[in-house]
Amino acid sequence: MSGLLQDLRYALRQLRKSPGFTTIAVITLGLAIGATTAIFSVVYGVLLRPLPYADPTRIMAIFEVTTKGTWNRVADPNFDDFRDQNHSFHAVAKYSASIASVSGGSQPTRSMVASVSPDFFKVFPVQPIVGRAFTAVDARKGAAPVAVVSYGYWKQHLESSLDLSRSHLKIDNSVFFIIGVLPEGFLFPPEAALWVPTDLDGENPSRTSHNYDAVGRLRDGVTVEQGNADISAIARRIHDTSNDQNDYLLKDGIVVPLQDSITGNARPALLILLGAAGFLLLVACANVANLLLAQASVRTRELAIRSALGASRGRLIRQFLTEAFLLSLVGGALGVMGAHFGVVGLVALAPESLPRLDSVSISIPVLVFALLLLTAVAVGLGAFTSMRATSGDLRRGLEEGGRGQAGSQSSQRVGRLIVATQIAITLVLVVGAGLLGRSLMKVLEVDPGFRVDKIVTMDVSLPWAGWVDPKAKAGVAIFFSSLIDRLNQIPGVRKVGATNGLPMDGGLPNGMFLLMMQDEVPKTPESVDSMAREFDVLFQQKERLGTADFCIATDG
Repeated sequence: MSGLLQDLRYALRQLRKSPGFTTIAVITLGLAIGATTAIFSVVYGVLLRPLPYADPTRIMAIFEVTTKGTWNRVADPNFDDFRDQNHSFHAVAKYSASIASVSGGSQPTRSMVASVSPDFFKVFPVQPIVGRAFTAVDARKGAAPVAVVSYGYWKQHLESSLDLSRSHLKIDNSVFFIIGVLPEGFLFPPEAALWVPTDLDGENPSRTSHNYDAVGRLRDGVTVEQGNADISAIARRIHDTSNDQNDYLLKDGIVVPLQDSITGNARPALLILLGAAGFLLLVACANVANLLLAQASVRTRELAIRSALGASRGRLIRQFLTEAFLLSLVGGALGVMGAHFGVVGLVALAPESLPRLDSVSISIPVLVFALLLLTAVAVGLGAFTSMRATSGDLRRGLEEGGRGQAGSQSSQRVGRLIVATQIAITLVLVVGAGLLGRSLMKVLEVDPGFRVDKIVTMDVSLPWAGWVDPKAKAGVAIFFSSLIDRLNQIPGVRKVGATNGLPMDGGLPNGMFLLMMQDEVPKTPESVDSMAREFDVLFQQKERLGTADFCIATDG
């Protein structure tokens, strides 16, 4: 310990003697370590941080695989077969989520409402802190509507009431009685504030209507591969025994960890960004290594004297490692402080589609990464510099009057190699950034076919009118007609229109369409089931069928 303290004191004196070198080295390392740490914090928060549920690695997402190889959500009958026939899952559930109008609390809200099957809370697993969760009875057709609320909604809009028997909310056009409050922090699907049972109006009998996402919890001892094989076998049996062989029928099934299904699209871009930050760190280390070599060449006489006085090569290497560690420690501390502001900026610039942004922060694992990073940098720089500085016969430096290695051909070759490496790595970054910028400019220059500079949009959500309620549908039509007329009267407004999906928003529904004659349209069906039966005959005529994205739009 006394030797280590001696090395630290001497290292501090050496760094104070060269303030210019010290400042440049610390800032260079600080910028590089800060950038790498900031980007790693995003990678960790989005890709690596475990989901905030019990044993999250056993929670799987389940998808259908179409005849074209694409992944789909699940249809009701297919989900029932997955749930009832598998041998790998402790629980399997389906869910969907959408914004709905909610009233009955302290004030009306537009909240994310999730429709879930009864085993949904067994998958995660989570139990209400007040009241109870759903049972199979709650999800039967015609059952009394009940709902479970999030902790935040309960605190903000239900005044934290422990007596839920008097609590009820109107969601769209139905009144739901509150039966439970989930623990603080549980929000799945993301931003969900309320959960209601699925199938209160009955299941959709079609195997090609993919209306739900599915999740399951693997049994203890069952691997992802075993679960995947189980679901795949069930899906292939459905396909082989079905008489309906259109493109929207599943051909196979697939099981992936829920975390991978949430973050899969973001993974390539974030890993590329982290790789670019790693290149930047290499450039910084090369800069500092060159500076350290220059400093070492100036100290040749000092090293020769210490060697003549009995210092071993190991002792001199330890001194260089100590100095490199001090530089990296100060630079790392500066970098972590900069990374805090970098994270704030990255989150602000991140697209809304990037998942799990709320998990991005300078957390303990990120700080551990920063510590390991600066330690690796210190060891690399210190070992490289010390090995170069102590190679050869140090005592010859005394005989040559201190000229030493500063001008040796070996040192010059190493310096040129470092510079060449820096240029090569920097060119990779510059060319990559240039191509990315050029691609971005080309995208921005594309004419979409319409002007957007004087267009404003707003999102309007009304209670769900249902499929077959003419009165409710007429009310929605009257509302939008009146709204559009009043907006048209605002001075400066030239045109008003409404649509269920904005251009290039990526949120349009898609599905099968059927070519029909006017006299073939069902006349005011009594229910979805009766309408489906009337269409069955027409759907058997394959020449009438096609698939497309679809959009509803008013005049204007």
